Amino acid sequence: MSDTSLRRNITVSVVLGLLLLPGCQAVDTALTDTEAIGFASVALPEQHTRTVSVEAEHSTVSYRYPVLGQAHPLTIHTRTAMAQRQTAFLEESPGGSDPKLTQDVELLGSSEHVTGLRLKVHDSTAEQTDSSSTLWYDAHTDQVLPWTSLFKNEQALGQAHLDLAEVLRSEYDLTAEELPGLLGEIAARAEAPESGQGEAAASPTPEQKIEADSAETVLNGPDTDVIQDTDDLDETVDLDETERLWKNAESWDDSPLADLAFSTAGGLAVRMAPEHIPDAEPGDEILVPIAPEVIEPHLSELGHQARDAAVDSHDSPEPLIVDPDVTDPGVTLECQRLKCVALTFDDGPGEHTDELLDHLAEYDAKATFYVLGSLVKEFPEIVERTATEGHEVANHTWAHADLTGLSAEGVRKDLERTDKAIEQVTGRLPVTMRPPYGSLNDTVREASPHPLVLWDVDTMDWRNRDTKAITRHALKESKPGSVVLFHDIHKTSVDALPEILEGLHRQGYHFVTVEEMFGLQGLPAGEILTDARID
Repeated sequence: MSDTSLRRNITVSVVLGLLLLPGCQAVDTALTDTEAIGFASVALPEQHTRTVSVEAEHSTVSYRYPVLGQAHPLTIHTRTAMAQRQTAFLEESPGGSDPKLTQDVELLGSSEHVTGLRLKVHDSTAEQTDSSSTLWYDAHTDQVLPWTSLFKNEQALGQAHLDLAEVLRSEYDLTAEELPGLLGEIAARAEAPESGQGEAAASPTPEQKIEADSAETVLNGPDTDVIQDTDDLDETVDLDETERLWKNAESWDDSPLADLAFSTAGGLAVRMAPEHIPDAEPGDEILVPIAPEVIEPHLSELGHQARDAAVDSHDSPEPLIVDPDVTDPGVTLECQRLKCVALTFDDGPGEHTDELLDHLAEYDAKATFYVLGSLVKEFPEIVERTATEGHEVANHTWAHADLTGLSAEGVRKDLERTDKAIEQVTGRLPVTMRPPYGSLNDTVREASPHPLVLWDVDTMDWRNRDTKAITRHALKESKPGSVVLFHDIHKTSVDALPEILEGLHRQGYHFVTVEEMFGLQGLPAGEILTDARID
């Protein structure tokens, strides 16, 4: 099992509180079935969640994600998905009327085998302001999978939709025409007579019809031609490949099953929009049950594990299994999929660094500080604050010497001395170094214990000392994957930061450390990096 799986972790002595869902509507005989099992993220220990929040003039955005261990796949996937949605929101936001985007997470169940999360979104600019979806972490494969992975194959997934449609018809008296969206499409296809068979031909039952139609829906989307040959369904479309699972799940974006949880009885509890349920009031949270014996044959092995984790947690709550080293969550974003920018500051710390940290905090922005070892000794409180607030503290030599003028032994001693000074204050050795002036040669590369990080955007703040010019250059030249060079020893550079942060944030950028940008694990010492731009 992978070192990043949940099995490697220790138990946190906190029992999570069951989330009670107000406003649930269901028939009396199935009320216990519809008590969906979930835990509010606020019930997670504080050290196991992180919140990113920015209140700007043009918008307010925030998201909270779980921290389940160092570079845990579920943490990375969840935060990256939230960051992608935030970028889209900021890029498309019309402005005015204080647009808001809030994203949160809820625990659906956790065991040594599987962990399930519900991602909740409130978008004040969307036609449907509230939405949610679920995803699952499989500890055996160390993969994050969509909700469709809970079903054994496309036939089972399609049949689950028919089961839900049957509950809506029998318990809520919906007609076939009233079944919403994708449910109505699938039910109509399942009940339609085969064409070309004549009026006397018997219509196939839903069970006979669903095999072809569910395969059509998953592989090609709801509005494509029916796949005629289903003899090889088990070989060709079983939900057993991660990449295909996510691609297939996109075809079911409008499915109500995308927001499912397991019920206390071991069946499914599916959330439905109140406008689709007779007599429901706006704001009601509707949970529609699918009985355990009905859904049992359709669940995959992961689905059974997920159900057991949810039900067992409800019947006999267990503490959440998490990594002991959550003080250092490691990389939590996939910057290859995002608009990331790494702001870097050289030659400090200094008298303006505290003010700079205040500006960064307003945008929940993380940055990288290439510090001089001699100044670390002079300003240890500032360096400690820098590290405590989540910024990266990296090596910029002891006193800004041009390393190309030193021997290999001289380079090693200088960098080791600086490393030790940083570690004494922050408790952590630097991950990268930046040679002063960007000056390097083979000797420097071979003697460095770290990768060497340069830049692709030089704001020239060291030369022009012009706040407006610094701002214009940073906003114009920064691209996704850029590493931007500043110097926090200059007041003009620090004064430029508020407008730069505002401008890049409005464009949907995420401010990350160099370590987050490059994901530096496995990079050899002496490797030269300038940016992570794709173009």
